[in-house]
Amino acid sequence: MAETPRQIALDVLTDVETKACFADEVLNRYLSRAGALEKRDRNFLFELTKGTLRWRGRLDYFLDQISSRPLASVPVRIRNILRLAAYQILFLDRVPEWAAVDQAAQLARRYGHEGHVRFVNAVLRNLIRKRGDLSLPDTSQTVPYLAAAYSFPEWLIQRWVRRFGAGPAERLLEASNLHPPLFLRVNTLKISREEFIERITDDVEEARPHPLVSEGIEVAWQGDLTALPGYDQGWFYAQDPGSMLVARLTGAKPGERILDACAAPGGKASHLAQLMQDSGEIVALEIEETKIVRMQENLERLGIRCVKPSQGNAEAVEFSDPFDRVLVDAPCSGLGTIRRHPEAKWIKSEEDLIRHQERQLSILRNVSRFVRDGGTLIYATCSTESEENEEVIGRFLGERPEFTVDKKPEGLETAVLEMFDEQGYFHAYPHLHNTDGFFAARLIRKK
Repeated sequence: MAETPRQIALDVLTDVETKACFADEVLNRYLSRAGALEKRDRNFLFELTKGTLRWRGRLDYFLDQISSRPLASVPVRIRNILRLAAYQILFLDRVPEWAAVDQAAQLARRYGHEGHVRFVNAVLRNLIRKRGDLSLPDTSQTVPYLAAAYSFPEWLIQRWVRRFGAGPAERLLEASNLHPPLFLRVNTLKISREEFIERITDDVEEARPHPLVSEGIEVAWQGDLTALPGYDQGWFYAQDPGSMLVARLTGAKPGERILDACAAPGGKASHLAQLMQDSGEIVALEIEETKIVRMQENLERLGIRCVKPSQGNAEAVEFSDPFDRVLVDAPCSGLGTIRRHPEAKWIKSEEDLIRHQERQLSILRNVSRFVRDGGTLIYATCSTESEENEEVIGRFLGERPEFTVDKKPEGLETAVLEMFDEQGYFHAYPHLHNTDGFFAARLIRKK
């Protein structure tokens, strides 16, 4: 069987489930192996993969209602064949039901035996026949209902309901299932936001300024990002507004010396350079050599000169001179980026939150030594969970009393200041701010 979008999607789903990896990394690997796909096939592949991951919980709930065997007892590839086909039947109007069933049977024949083929055929035909009778749990069962309706693991829903309340938690779940918009940070070192929007007006359906970030825009664009006008000229960088706001929280000024302790792929480092008018020095630390290569490519395209990529481990690195500001965009669960990476809700667990916390603290303990007296330390994650956020800062401040939280940073607009809680911590959420989920704390080292 040739490498079709359904075949590649099945491989990606299986790798995600068995290896707990992120889908984009696997997709890129399989795409390079399969060679060039036509634009239509490529779009179908991404829709199949992301859509099936996004709605996996609801698909499993419905499949279990009409299957003769529990889905969990079925071999992983056969299980994902059923999910792929069920997603096409229940969510994609443009795919004929017979085509979804036929292609699923072919994949089952390739990866199983004739018994699997008969099983897949029977389940999917049953799904088509009974789709009008499928039901969700009663809304009085809050967690089971939300888990099936919005396709999220119960452990995460329990946390959100407990912290936010059932209504706000449901709105967060709903927003996390939406297709994420494309946000661009205009490189104002080369072009103004107004001029850039004018330049691309004829090429995109819509381009509008983001209300929270003066260099951010939201663009309606379905094609290859490199085909957008200005890509080769370095006029923009694809970046979520929540991430842009984290860079703005640093308060970076021209001529300063700054450390970006976990820098790849260079989004925040290049944004800091932009805010500094490319004047000063930014040490962009990254532990993986391959990621440094990608970061250098991004910096070169954007025409950034003050960022100096450096390979090193933020938990152990040493510097001879202090920094005015240190940014720790810490490795985390990524649970704030579920709308872009829906697999995060399936490959992460509560145990991961504690495991990440220890590494996050280790990085903070080390790089905080290099913040000058009166300097600024910014800690950020793309996580919504307190173990990786408030608890990390609480433990750190308990160990390092010379740092205090800057609860009302200067130079921020009122709308951004409203994103701080009473403890002085910054929060961005999909359902409230149309951003990915971000947390940040800005700390000042006493003079």
